[in-house]
Amino acid sequence: MPNVQHILFPVDFSIQNCGIAPYVENMARLYGARVTILNVMEPPAGAYPGWAACGPPIDLQALAAVRTQRVDSFLKNEFQSVVTTRVMLDGDPATRIAEYAGKAKVDLIMIPTHGYGPFRRFLLGSVTAKVLHDVKCPVWTSAHVPEKLARPVGYRNVLCAVDRSAKRLPLLHWASEFAREHSAALKLVHAIPAATVRDLLEPEGGRFRSSLYDWAREDLAKLQKQAGTTWETVLEGGEVSHVISEAARTGQADLIVIGRGVMQRLLGRMRTNVYSIIREAPCPVISI
Repeated sequence: MPNVQHILFPVDFSIQNCGIAPYVENMARLYGARVTILNVMEPPAGAYPGWAACGPPIDLQALAAVRTQRVDSFLKNEFQSVVTTRVMLDGDPATRIAEYAGKAKVDLIMIPTHGYGPFRRFLLGSVTAKVLHDVKCPVWTSAHVPEKLARPVGYRNVLCAVDRSAKRLPLLHWASEFAREHSAALKLVHAIPAATVRDLLEPEGGRFRSSLYDWAREDLAKLQKQAGTTWETVLEGGEVSHVISEAARTGQADLIVIGRGVMQRLLGRMRTNVYSIIREAPCPVISI
């Protein structure tokens, strides 16, 4: 269930950090949460043992002092209305972010995808990808679009992508509670990749595809009965990431909620598709 009391906002002083700052501040105000702004300084190449540094010795203490001052002043005006802690660490960014999130009992990490630009929009930043893989808490990622992000307007339409995993019931509970807390409409979406088989290639003349949809409807009805919910459902044949992104656009979703983990790619199971879902999403994604 959502219980967002501590938000971690990793920063590298980028334009993308500035772009999602209003979303972080908005989420913190909605939940009365505190925000930790974390920067991780990677040691310069010459500071690694066994590396022959060129030029004068590197003063790591001086670099750390300058970086700390920058962290303390970064986005100062944007977070005046929420309780904020600022932390500077050194080491591998993704590793330190995951370690800090675990030790500080972070409830939500909010991080940009670093996908702006005509080419980079097809890629996730390496730190973001590692964080998604390594941390256990929910992760909010920004819309992976080349244009500047719009100001947050709250969460009015939420889309929850469900598969056939054992963890889908907790995921539905989380999404349902989030929607209720924000007075948002919630839709469930389920992709059926196998339903794209052409009739000419199907020996039963379309009955196989129809049975897949019937099976999915019955399965989602059973899931909602377990969860005690009656949300509208969307069933579509096609690649998981494409089905989810199109459902988000059609429904004007403000947020997509997905599960993440290691799963097989079979009949709509989508946790192996987390990166592609985030890349194609027209709105922010929270992965649980």
